[in-house]
Parts: sequence; structure tokens; C-alpha cells
Amino acid sequence: MVEGFFSKMTRQMLRGIRVSSKGELADRIYKYFAEINEEPIVFHWKYNLSDIDVPGEIIVDTLASKKSS
Repeated sequence: MVEGFFSKMTRQMLRGIRVSSKGELADRIYKYFAEINEEPIVFHWKYNLSDIDVPGEIIVDTLASKKSS
């Protein structure tokens, strides 16, 4: 999703522009974020994790366990 967002931003706002400083580029990017966030679009996932058939040996606990001292 993130890569798709940055691809869209590049096509819509960054392609073909010239800026005189990093600050101006940052200002344009933040302005784009503000415009996009005026009318946010909620992404609805098509699948639930329970709908995906994954073999048990592939599933790995990625959360670090917190050890008390």
C-alpha cells in the first residue's frame, strides 16, 4: 500500500517539477498530504487471516516476548 501511495504521489505531484531547495520540496509534499487527507479513503481488506490457508510450519511468532527481570 505504501509503495502504491508513493507511486501515485510521484505521478500526480512530483513528475516534471523543479524545486530550488529541499525545503520547497518538503513544503510541496506536505501540501499534497494535506490535500489527500481532506477527503480520506478508507481501505477495506478483502481477506481475513482466517480465510488464508497457511501450513503450520510457515507460521512464525513475530512479536518479541517481553521478559521480566
